[in-house]
Amino acid sequence: MIRKFESKVVGVSFAPAYPANLHALEEAAGRAFIKGEEGLAAILVRNPDNEFDENAIEVHVPAIGDEGMIGHLPRDLAAKLAPIIDDGMRWSGMVKSVYINPDHPDRPGIAIVVEQADNTL
Repeated sequence: MIRKFESKVVGVSFAPAYPANLHALEEAAGRAFIKGEEGLAAILVRNPDNEFDENAIEVHVPAIGDEGMIGHLPRDLAAKLAPIIDDGMRWSGMVKSVYINPDHPDRPGIAIVVEQADNTL
């Protein structure tokens, strides 16, 4: 089983405060880098009540405060990971990069690294 991988975060344009939330995330990531910190934590939150996908896994970044929900893991990945999370295996995330094209600053994106946590529930 893969225990660490990189993934884009999807549905970012539907998250509250988009695109300002990802611009805030880019600034927070820059501050963390300057301080020599490893990166910004991303928390994976199962949302089986999501009306569009019963396997939905939200991505939250507490460093940006109340607008911390930034999107979801892709549907195909969530379908594989959701049952494992539901069975008690814990996963953590770290912001890998925020993509802001200077020609289209109104459409930023994000990628995270997801890793199996050392402990289970």
